[in-house]
Amino acid sequence: MKKKFLFLFIIFANNTFSEVCKELPLIKEDQLKKIEKVANQKGLIAFWDFSHNVDDIWQSHFDPDVINKSLPVHLKKIGDPKYYNASNWPYTGNRDKLIYDTSGPFGNAPYFNKGYIFGITPRELFDNSALNIHGKKPFTVMAWVKFDGKRHMVAGIWDEGGWHKYSGRRQYALFTGLLGEKGVLAHISATGAASYPQSTLKGSQFARIRAIDPEPFNNDEWAFVAMTFDPVTKELKAYLDGEMTTQYKTDAVEQDVYQFQTEQSANPVCFDLPIYSPTTFIVKYNGYDFSSGIYEHILQVDLDAKHIAYQQIKNDKEKITTDYRVLFNIKRDGKDIWDKPFILDITDNIKQQLPSDFTIEVGDEITTSLEKLAGDQWKQIGTVINKPIQKGAPFTFGRALGLAEDGLDHGSQLFIDGVAVFNRVLDENTLRELSFK
Repeated sequence: MKKKFLFLFIIFANNTFSEVCKELPLIKEDQLKKIEKVANQKGLIAFWDFSHNVDDIWQSHFDPDVINKSLPVHLKKIGDPKYYNASNWPYTGNRDKLIYDTSGPFGNAPYFNKGYIFGITPRELFDNSALNIHGKKPFTVMAWVKFDGKRHMVAGIWDEGGWHKYSGRRQYALFTGLLGEKGVLAHISATGAASYPQSTLKGSQFARIRAIDPEPFNNDEWAFVAMTFDPVTKELKAYLDGEMTTQYKTDAVEQDVYQFQTEQSANPVCFDLPIYSPTTFIVKYNGYDFSSGIYEHILQVDLDAKHIAYQQIKNDKEKITTDYRVLFNIKRDGKDIWDKPFILDITDNIKQQLPSDFTIEVGDEITTSLEKLAGDQWKQIGTVINKPIQKGAPFTFGRALGLAEDGLDHGSQLFIDGVAVFNRVLDENTLRELSFK
């Protein structure tokens, strides 16, 4: 049977989905049709139904016009460095054994339990593929889930970085149960780390940019959760069962920075920055007076194109007369790679080209600080920021990474019958159809 599956996988691109799926075991006809409906959608980066196997490894369905390969899901336990498959998962305890629920739309949902058992697609397998969604790219993420305990992350690329304000490898992910909410949360990040490190409020170390669908759903019942991001409209949306419910709810940390006069939309949410990647990201400075009229001082870092650019997000009603500048360097093995830091005399959105002959390495550390002109002297504002250069995070199911201090008991408790990621924004009619409600 293994050889048959391998052969089918190789010829998948030359056969229809139905021809291949007829060979899959233990799938009912109605479940097969639902799998086919998702797998045949245009723009599909990956769809894991946990029944499509090659050599006993869960693999994804995909649109060959978008990506040229299937991507595996392995099983993992916090503290164990090995990756496992369903056939060789070694744990059999009450909290870490592999069990399934067959009542979902696709009929083969594994149970993920916090850090005891969760799913992972290693970064090195998709780093240069469409699944590494970053920059200003549209996408849709969806999952068919049934919770029976704690709610947290469902699926995505989300490494919390141990809650340090300038650490983390967050890109995008579906959540439920955060902030006392019982509905769906769609998280997105430009910094990979804290969204508003300039705030000193409790919780400012967390990622705060998220759309929240307020409609609750029950444990022990199947739910369809989804998120979309459209860089044209700048809207991030969260959905439950194919429906987006509008909500107004101002985030406390964002309020601290922006001092809003009206309640802000929480679904949809406006997001006008590029999504984080390990080599193209946003750094936000801290330690300045928000009442100066500048809410955020932002440094855009593009280590691929080798340039940096400064941006202010400010109150347009106030005239800003203060001069600012940015100092920028990179440390390697504790030493600056340039004798003198780059000084970017700030004009909003002006790019500074970095030397074309330098290369960035994992383990390097960006050091940057913000200064303002006081009289005829430059004065540093806030702290020197140290931003480590890291490899990208993996795609995980049921558990966010970077939370070692929370150990095995942090994460979600749920059955996941399927996860799908698209390189486009699916409309609400399509989402309702794919909810299979």
